[in-house]
Amino acid sequence: MPAPPRPSIRRVAPLQWETTASYIQRLARSHHLTTAELLNGLGIPRPRVDNERTRPHAPHTSIELYLNAPSRRLIASFAGVPEEHLCHALPQWDQYRDKPNPASARARLRPAPVNAVTGCPGCTLARTGQRHPVPQYLPDSRLICRRHHTWMLGRHTLAGTQLPIDHADLEHTPEILTAHRTHIRFLRRWGTAADHALAQSMSLTETWRRTAPAQERIWPARARRIGNNKRTRLWYALARAAITYPETITLAQYIAHHPRTLTALERPESAPPVHTAIAALLGRPWLQDPAFYPDRLNNRINYAPSPHPGARPRWTYRHPGPTELTHLGYHPPARHNRPAPTTA
Repeated sequence: MPAPPRPSIRRVAPLQWETTASYIQRLARSHHLTTAELLNGLGIPRPRVDNERTRPHAPHTSIELYLNAPSRRLIASFAGVPEEHLCHALPQWDQYRDKPNPASARARLRPAPVNAVTGCPGCTLARTGQRHPVPQYLPDSRLICRRHHTWMLGRHTLAGTQLPIDHADLEHTPEILTAHRTHIRFLRRWGTAADHALAQSMSLTETWRRTAPAQERIWPARARRIGNNKRTRLWYALARAAITYPETITLAQYIAHHPRTLTALERPESAPPVHTAIAALLGRPWLQDPAFYPDRLNNRINYAPSPHPGARPRWTYRHPGPTELTHLGYHPPARHNRPAPTTA
């Protein structure tokens, strides 16, 4: 194995939740090299494309770069960044599956287990001094940048298919920014119970958005504001999680505080019905209709973990594919069983 290289005089710090491939690419770019040239210069052979368990993957991640222990030591030494720091910042940094005590450097390109989104361009410029996009494995609670009024689109909206637009502008939707502050406090206070309530709430609000009657005005109006009065139908589908976000957070808090009361949805003789309470809570009279609720909803929500502080980042919320965008004429690019490695 090659001797550890001298630390470069150009220090490139990783961004929190950045993909390993992105960090190595930025490190190479800072030295006017391609990723392949940097790895070769450090004595790391050309990464092997690992096709095991091929599955659809997000375009911003495409193929993640996995490094074994000797490769990680070489990169950390050259970058002049402690490996512990890299391990903390890069979620997939130490996820290479290797034999104990490997003798030689190795690298692999394979689909990442979670999807990445393009980070806030304002924050990226401030932290790197460059406008190159940086893909990050952002937790769902960090998809909003309140400083730059930006929502990072990605798996939250299109379930991993390529997006025509990377970010949503929240300049004219202060209610979304307010809901985000509530979201963060909710996670800190309730922990696992908040995750459970949010997953259930997201499922409900997404269903309601898709089946909302003509009298629903708030969500289409919010889509118009996000899209600056352009392509409203596109934004209604594209930024669907953002459009229902304030109601999602409000409903999640209700579920966390009153998990057992939702069983009343199966006992319409109870007074007052829970769907009436939810309709009043969200300011949606049309939600008084039981038809907008799934059968046996209590079976989905009757498990309520005890609240605890210190919630960890989660990547659990998923939605169906972008059928609405397909109806609008948008077709994602074809997926290939053998993606070409990205080493530029």
